Amino acid sequence: MSSPTPDRDRDTTRPDLGVSMPPTDMRLLAAAGVCLVIPVVALLWVTSYAKETPELGGIPFFFWYQFLWVFITSALTYAAHRLVLAARGERDTDDDEDTITDAPGPVPGDRLDPKPGFRT
Repeated sequence: MSSPTPDRDRDTTRPDLGVSMPPTDMRLLAAAGVCLVIPVVALLWVTSYAKETPELGGIPFFFWYQFLWVFITSALTYAAHRLVLAARGERDTDDDEDTITDAPGPVPGDRLDPKPGFRT
């Protein structure tokens, strides 16, 4: 049995919860997925780099190639993060209307107290 595919173009505003979900650009999410898959494929394809030459400063290719991927993976992960943020679209950042006024403040001595300089 398969469940019906959700309609992504419909209005997903939930006024009862105060939540509004903007449409998501699936092409950007797919691009983010590709950015995350590239390092996995490159490092699982061991036969492409299982050799000793060329050496870099006396370090065999097998080692420096994998170390280079640490930095490449970091850059691709950051790119994927930015793509996901772009795919989600603009968010409403107006905190004046969304603030809950009945919520109690932090308890003095609480470990989650957000005051600057607070240390445990």
